[in-house]
Amino acid sequence: MDLGIAGKWALVGGASKGLGLGCARALAHEGVNVVMVARGKDALDAAAAELKAEVGGQAEVIPVAADITTPEGRAAVFAQRQDFDIVVTNAGGPPPGAFRDWDRDAWIKAIDANMLTPIHLITAVLPGSNMGHLAGELI
Repeated sequence: MDLGIAGKWALVGGASKGLGLGCARALAHEGVNVVMVARGKDALDAAAAELKAEVGGQAEVIPVAADITTPEGRAAVFAQRQDFDIVVTNAGGPPPGAFRDWDRDAWIKAIDANMLTPIHLITAVLPGSNMGHLAGELI
């Protein structure tokens, strides 16, 4: 199926495995250039190398080993590229366990990863915002 997105640029978080890697793979197979972000450098590099081999020259695949939930991590991503057409926000949630067992720190970390970080990224890539350089400074 041709989704009409070939040649676009995507930023995909948590892209070394699981849902993030699946999204990066699907996009690259559609001809979308992908910046893959994950914290674990070795797993990310292996996933990116595998994806590059799968798609050949059909799409560019750029791995960035960084924690995108931090200002430094976002700065590392936007140092590679500032303009994205597609953003896939993907991060872990609170630790496994019973709802009542999570303390405030676990909730704050989950909110930061799953709400505030996507807001940073969306704001930074909005058309005409030219705010990629500010991605670590918002909110």
